[in-house]
Amino acid sequence: MSTWSTPERVVPPNNPVDERAALEDRLEFQRTTLLMKCGGLTPEQLALRSVPPSPLSLLGLVRHLSGVEAWFHEYDDLPDHQYFWDYAPGSTGGSADVDIAHADDDLASYLASVARSRAAVAGLSLDEVSPGEDYTLRWIYLHLIEEYARHNGHADFLRERIDGTTGE
Repeated sequence: MSTWSTPERVVPPNNPVDERAALEDRLEFQRTTLLMKCGGLTPEQLALRSVPPSPLSLLGLVRHLSGVEAWFHEYDDLPDHQYFWDYAPGSTGGSADVDIAHADDDLASYLASVARSRAAVAGLSLDEVSPGEDYTLRWIYLHLIEEYARHNGHADFLRERIDGTTGE
């Protein structure tokens, strides 16, 4: 893939039908915002660093948020998602260690992680406690909305540095 596509983003309604719909809609808005910030960029552009010494890049943010989605994965009792964190055995760079040759794999991993998240919590009560933790599903939704919002702010600056594009 030469550039990542730009998804359509649905603005959440002002009057959601219930709390669950409000949380899901806001999280989906944040997920799509991240992908919009990456849309139309080449792997080389996605891997551009912010300002030295920071290793922050859009591709790194996508990789990081693949892992953040795992908060939801705790509910499905399946093996850990196989992220593309380490391109070579023994590598510990995580989301800071990006490789443009694997940009499409990183996008596929992110999309798979999000799809697994949706499936893992579908139909569960917001009061359901995460296995082995003391976090409710409600708290996890709120935490992920916070996490995405924070990183989408970083993505705004990264995208502006790459090609001058600003705004949502």
